[in-house]
Amino acid sequence: MLFIPNDGQYGKIFLKGDIAMYKTRKNDNNKLQYFNNCMNGEMRLCSNMKRDLRNAIENEEFFLCYQPLIDIRIKKVVCMEALIRWKHPRKGIISPMEFIPIAEETGLILPIGQWVLKTACSQLKEWHDMGYNNFGLSVNVSVIQLQQPDFAETVSRIIAENRLLPEYLELEITESAFMESARTVARNLNSLRKRGIKVSIDDFGTGYNSLKYIQKLAVNSLKIDKTFVYNIKDDINKVIIDAIISLAHKINAEITAEGVETKEQYEYLKKKGCNKIQGYYFSKPLLPEEAAEFLKINSD
Repeated sequence: MLFIPNDGQYGKIFLKGDIAMYKTRKNDNNKLQYFNNCMNGEMRLCSNMKRDLRNAIENEEFFLCYQPLIDIRIKKVVCMEALIRWKHPRKGIISPMEFIPIAEETGLILPIGQWVLKTACSQLKEWHDMGYNNFGLSVNVSVIQLQQPDFAETVSRIIAENRLLPEYLELEITESAFMESARTVARNLNSLRKRGIKVSIDDFGTGYNSLKYIQKLAVNSLKIDKTFVYNIKDDINKVIIDAIISLAHKINAEITAEGVETKEQYEYLKKKGCNKIQGYYFSKPLLPEEAAEFLKINSD
């Protein structure tokens, strides 16, 4: 029998152990992690965010921005990427980098992800009805969503409800998608591709699993991570970019470069045969009304 003194010391020790374990998981490593008092503050913030996330959908605190993907040859919009933002009632705008990992941990990513798909598809239908119908939509999906056996059916239903053609939707996945429940993930993605929905690998080249995607799934597009584009002056990054573009062309996939901010980056990518670019060189992420104005200007 374990004796726990009534002063609560063991309880504090166990709590500190849990906090240190959480910190290790958050940093995505297996290194030994010692507790320090600063972690108490982080855990309180995390706990508060979990609580607030549960209310965010009902309170309509999420909204979407849309960043154009530009055909590098004709400088026309061929796609809009839907990007979620959270307008917290007290903290203001919270980056998805802060709340998406927590949403995945709690399972809240499922209703949030479904809301993103529904809202983005509804917005695309509205733009198409306005006459801007020569472009599609890309949406990031979480590995948690991809692990759901009915994910493909959910996506197909949302497309049908908005009377959109499947080829107008592209799902962006990251390399972590095949780390768990690989068969379910592959089954969902292959089912969606057979229905005409496109699949893109986001942040390509940053992880050891990237090439495994190509073995398991015939993807439509590869997306060069912005870290390579930012430092395009470095010879090693040019070599990596050249290799990714060459690989994409050999497997009949389109190539998109994200994080394009300068003319130098644009000209290099164009010369090397990149198909699409995304970044502040052409446009920041836009609110729906701003995106409509951008489409109007670029369609004239």
